[in-house]
Amino acid sequence: MENKLSRIDDVAVNGDCVVSASRDSVIELVKQAVEGGISASFYVPRTIAEAVLAWYWTAERIREFGVEVVSDEEQRSIEKEFGLEDVIHFANRIECENCGHVYGAFEFVEQGIRTHGKEAVEAVLDLKSAVLIRVNPTEVSICPNCEQRITQGGLKLGERIVGGTEVPHYYGGTSAYAGCCRGGQLQR
Repeated sequence: MENKLSRIDDVAVNGDCVVSASRDSVIELVKQAVEGGISASFYVPRTIAEAVLAWYWTAERIREFGVEVVSDEEQRSIEKEFGLEDVIHFANRIECENCGHVYGAFEFVEQGIRTHGKEAVEAVLDLKSAVLIRVNPTEVSICPNCEQRITQGGLKLGERIVGGTEVPHYYGGTSAYAGCCRGGQLQR
């Protein structure tokens, strides 16, 4: 028991939080964060991740968000370029309104490595018992072609887009990285 508490102390000293609760309570916390627009990362057992994903990824959401299975070709490109396997199984593809480049799974992994470093990405993928769920992530998708935020409804001024609304990128589906859930109402 002392060993577990020292690991909790190590996490808390960095300003992070550890929560211990029943399975149903943790699932409810994740749901409330999603629906309340709260940004948080949850490292949970696989059974909880599966329950959250079953609740979140309804057929209606999958259709509305344009989520699709990442193609074998894109998976091979991720493996070849970054040396990473089993990184992402599903994602939506969003077009940059500035230059027309399509942002998908490959671009998401590329941005993740640029932002967090390859070691951090590998550390998440190496989790054996825990699964990472990102709730309302704060990162904005950046087009690797023109280096602009991927938005919709912006105004093109010269070589860039000004204003507009962020176009969310949805992703996930591996044994260690469940992916993201974002709040907000479905368009009916």
